[in-house]
Amino acid sequence: MTELKIKNVGKGLGLELPQEIIDQLHLGAGDNIALEKMAHGCYRLTSKSDELAEQIALIEGYMHEEDA
Repeated sequence: MTELKIKNVGKGLGLELPQEIIDQLHLGAGDNIALEKMAHGCYRLTSKSDELAEQIALIEGYMHEEDA
């Protein structure tokens, strides 16, 4: 588990991501991330490019099932 620090950013709040997480998600300044609520109150953090890759994989899997 990775602990994230919440900081004041302007009039709002922001999270400080460790470099390890930034590298794993291939993030850079200005990139968008998604925080998805999962079952049992858990959350999942993904980069938008990872989310798109998952959607493409699901679509390709469905397409291959149709071919069979």
